[in-house]
Amino acid sequence: MGGHLFPVVCAVPISKEQKGVEEDEWDLVFVDSIDDCYDESTEALVEEGGSPNSPFIGKTPQECYQLLLKLVEDTESEIMTPSFAIIDERSTRDDTVLLVCVEKDLETEVISFPTVRAAFQASALALSLYHSGHSSVAEDIERAQREPDNIYRGR
Repeated sequence: MGGHLFPVVCAVPISKEQKGVEEDEWDLVFVDSIDDCYDESTEALVEEGGSPNSPFIGKTPQECYQLLLKLVEDTESEIMTPSFAIIDERSTRDDTVLLVCVEKDLETEVISFPTVRAAFQASALALSLYHSGHSSVAEDIERAQREPDNIYRGR
């Protein structure tokens, strides 16, 4: 395994054609079960469509986060739960994802779930930068607000 693995969850059923991923996005892992162990990057389940039984379908960012925490606890998956991406209904229309970065207070209590709409191509690097502290969702929200469609497209 190399690097940190950032989960991408599907909050809507999608077809296999909608799950393509570029080779350089190696630190993403597509999660569609909370029973499997995820310890290496994936190529977006291109062989089959998204699971219609995915526990993430119809869930909010907060609910997705809770499911990811349960996944790590139950399976010892090696994923980064504080930052992840959600493929939602809008993603199926415009090739974007919703980036989520959980914010905690000094006592590690979750205080908010800021999100930014991002181009899928920018998501892997953005999640990595959030994790390393070299960027934040707040900064990317500001960048997205300067775009006519409010989508973050990278630096």
